[in-house]
Amino acid sequence: DPLPDVTQGEKAVKFAFAQIGCNYVFGGTGPCADGFDCSGLTQAAWAAAGVAIPRTSEEQAGLPAVPVSDLEPGDILEFLGDGHVGIYVGNNELIDAPQTGETVQEVAFTGWYRDNFDGAVRP
Repeated sequence: DPLPDVTQGEKAVKFAFAQIGCNYVFGGTGPCADGFDCSGLTQAAWAAAGVAIPRTSEEQAGLPAVPVSDLEPGDILEFLGDGHVGIYVGNNELIDAPQTGETVQEVAFTGWYRDNFDGAVRP
């Protein structure tokens, strides 16, 4: 039997997982050697899935909204008044390029992330 099609969200998540450990670089859009910032990572992940989305977290906030109860892997989580984004990977986890001096990492959607959560969008 043929394998089921992988969704675009799953492709975006697979790309994001492959970037864990890459350096955070402000304005970075990849590849790993050049680093990522938060929205550069979400943009590159969706590009890997064949979907073009805007470059900045503020622009990405204009994508179609998703209620938090319906989150799916690949959805973009918005934080700090749309000033920061991460990519939801399922199981209450996200992949984030946090800030200068840190690397792309998988983190729990709890604590700071839950407290500063402003909504989710789906390209």
